[in-house]
Amino acid sequence: MHFATPLIVALLAFTPSSAFSELGGVNDTRRAHTNYMLNCQGCHGPDGGGTSDGAVPLMKGCVGSFLSVPGGREFLVQVPGSANSALDDASLAEVLNWMLHTMSEDSLTGSLRPYTALEVSRLRKAPIADVETVRSLLVRRIARVESTQRVANSSRICDQWGAIGSY
Repeated sequence: MHFATPLIVALLAFTPSSAFSELGGVNDTRRAHTNYMLNCQGCHGPDGGGTSDGAVPLMKGCVGSFLSVPGGREFLVQVPGSANSALDDASLAEVLNWMLHTMSEDSLTGSLRPYTALEVSRLRKAPIADVETVRSLLVRRIARVESTQRVANSSRICDQWGAIGSY
């Protein structure tokens, strides 16, 4: 039975990533996941859970809510971890799209307009200097949107983000 695990791992390694799912804006789910592991996971954790002390914000289950408010889409590219990432524009767009689909699809309001390399290139040229202030403003906007929409599970956003620190 111990031989089954290496066999499964080997089979998965050679399975085309498109066999796992079709995610808008993600050409290669394996590459996007690997780029997340190498560039984001060290701080945000393997599932986007952030840190227990709130020093690194939670993304899991809620990062898609940023797309529902003015400035939120831009924020996800302009935070220092994204804007200063070693990833090229196309790879960063792919990672952002992968994160939205895999970590936060339930928090998306409506259909996802995938990030593109051109959009990422334009936005990351203007990184946010005061991340904490901008994030607080956006979280308040999200809370207002959710309180008027009363989306299922909407309280998860404000409750979880209320205690989270800065980037």
